[in-house]
Amino acid sequence: MFSTARLHKYWLAIAAVSLLSGCWFNNSEIRERLETGSSQPVVVPPELDSPDFVNAMPIPVVEDPRGLAERDYKIDLPEPLSTTFGVEKIVIKRLGDQRWVFLDIPPPAVWPNVLSFWEASNLAIEKADPATGIIESTWLPSGSSTGADIFQDIKTGSWLSGKPTQQHKFRLQIEPGVRSGSTEVFLEHRQMSLIGPQRIDNVEWVGESDDDALEAVILTDLAYDLGETIDQSQTISLVAAGLSESRTELVPDRERPVLKYKLDFNRAWATVGAALENARITVEDLDRTGAWYYVYYSSDHNPEPGFMSRLLNRNKKLEPGQANRYLVHLQADDEEIHVTVMKDQDTLADALVAERLLKIIKEYST
Repeated sequence: MFSTARLHKYWLAIAAVSLLSGCWFNNSEIRERLETGSSQPVVVPPELDSPDFVNAMPIPVVEDPRGLAERDYKIDLPEPLSTTFGVEKIVIKRLGDQRWVFLDIPPPAVWPNVLSFWEASNLAIEKADPATGIIESTWLPSGSSTGADIFQDIKTGSWLSGKPTQQHKFRLQIEPGVRSGSTEVFLEHRQMSLIGPQRIDNVEWVGESDDDALEAVILTDLAYDLGETIDQSQTISLVAAGLSESRTELVPDRERPVLKYKLDFNRAWATVGAALENARITVEDLDRTGAWYYVYYSSDHNPEPGFMSRLLNRNKKLEPGQANRYLVHLQADDEEIHVTVMKDQDTLADALVAERLLKIIKEYST
């Protein structure tokens, strides 16, 4: 026979098993509700105060600009901050009469090094605004008349041995580059004679220098200086962090993806052409008046083939039967240039194909 104490323990064990079974049932019910949908909302009896319920975790509306909801789609690796497909780290680029220094380095890392060059070159600073990337000098006298000699006069103060005949003012602009994570540095120069009365308090910056030779000399000197110092200096300007916004944006869409450039038409046209060439995309023809590039592109296109692939295909060009023919079109929209891909001049290309091609153009833009 069971003793009273053992009988008491027996009933406790049965009760514990019953409770555990009840918990398991409830957990299973909760799990089923989570899998099948939310439970019914709480109903507060009318005789009680009803609090203001707040949805602490609202479910956002899922945007599907590419229209992928009903399609199989392979997710690629994230786009890199910058690419290295053969562009030198620091180069001087030129388009028409405009020239600039291109650096494959973000603007916040360039700003302090440019300031150091400016001060070391004896270019007295009147204004320096890292938020806009603008540096302006004071009016600087010189006694020489040619570009290289003027800069030498200013750097060394050699004009002090004679009478200065002219004065100069410089405006340097640091901008985010077309490529993500890159920087472009522009320089503009104004010149006035010291003979006779002159108004120096109303300077107009129009995008062109009074002395192209002087502009070229200073930009070249700046490029060499940055090439020697920017790798050694790990300084990054936090106040110039706002300059990191790229001037290129790819906007996906289920019908018409668009690549946007914050550039003038001439620069955008040259940028797209260079990107197609750098990415090894065959350009059959082009129409600058109508802003069309006629290209051959296939979804398996490899912009950077391996050595053996290049060796076997070095004389092989994409022909109409080997790749699809598309039209890359540029169109001005306010202060931007929008690039789209067409199958012909009246028909949009497949959205996913167009987006892949535009992504390659964006990646190889400089």
